[in-house]
Amino acid sequence: MGYIKRWNVEDIATQIHAASIECTSPYADGFSTWGIKQDLYQIKWLVDEALDNCPVYSPEEKWLNDQDKKKMWKTLGKK
Repeated sequence: MGYIKRWNVEDIATQIHAASIECTSPYADGFSTWGIKQDLYQIKWLVDEALDNCPVYSPEEKWLNDQDKKKMWKTLGKK
């Protein structure tokens, strides 16, 4: 049984990245950036709740560890 994927991770990432850039812009005022940060928190909470409701899969732990390693190497490469 298949499903139709009705979302696009790249589009979602682009929107989150745009919000992050605007939130950290030195040209934006605190009132606006606080609203953006609230939006980011709401997105985070929605994703956290969705993940909590999902089952655990056998390759999940290894995949998460691999992603952590990629993130670590990316961070180390910036220094």
